Amino acid sequence: MTPQRCWVLPLLCLGLALEILVTHSNVALFLWLNQISHALPAWVWSHLTTMGDAALAPLCLLPWWRRRPDLLWAGLLAALLAFLFSHGLKHWFDAPRPPAVLTVSVIGPRLLHSSFPSGHTTAIFTVIGLFVLGFPLRTRWLVALVLLAGAVGYSRIALGVHWPLDVLVGAAGGWICAMLGILMAHRWPQGQDRGRGIALLILLALAFYDLWRGPNGMPGIQPFQKGITMVCLLTAIWPLFNMRPKQP
Repeated sequence: MTPQRCWVLPLLCLGLALEILVTHSNVALFLWLNQISHALPAWVWSHLTTMGDAALAPLCLLPWWRRRPDLLWAGLLAALLAFLFSHGLKHWFDAPRPPAVLTVSVIGPRLLHSSFPSGHTTAIFTVIGLFVLGFPLRTRWLVALVLLAGAVGYSRIALGVHWPLDVLVGAAGGWICAMLGILMAHRWPQGQDRGRGIALLILLALAFYDLWRGPNGMPGIQPFQKGITMVCLLTAIWPLFNMRPKQP
């Protein structure tokens, strides 16, 4: 992907966010998007939103720990940036979530505070951004991954816990963090070996955490959550069993 095309998605998201601010349409747009989401059952949205969990989404990098150490190094840097971006803005603004100001049905926990930006959207767009920007993907795969990330972001509105503004800024922020992570990894390749080791330890810790933890108030998602974790773990360790000793 060319440098010019890399900026299309975050600039589009930020442009839409600015339009929402200028027109004061955040609440009206939330109500409309939340209402049309009722066309699909709640389990669809709860499973989609799980894919944006900050402890689950990064596990998609695990299968690449041997073949693409640069990707893990970039992922570590991008994750640090995404954490600072998301939690820094959440602490700074401490914006009320939709259930705190509206009478709205909620799927899962009834969260009230720290709405801006959406952490789940930031996480999924950081991970998807790493894949889109780090691999020579065909257009159909690129579009599919971006649509998947967009669906995860939309699920936060469908669940009733985030405003459209939160999702758009989270998407732009996550994508930019992925861009910066890859840029920094190329700028400092000397940290790749140690960075991959640190990233691998963190990912393994997250995997065991995901296998151990409960549903976090989201009913019915544990089999899906643990299934993704097991697939990522098995895909990561399978090549080790196929390593043949060198012939003397």
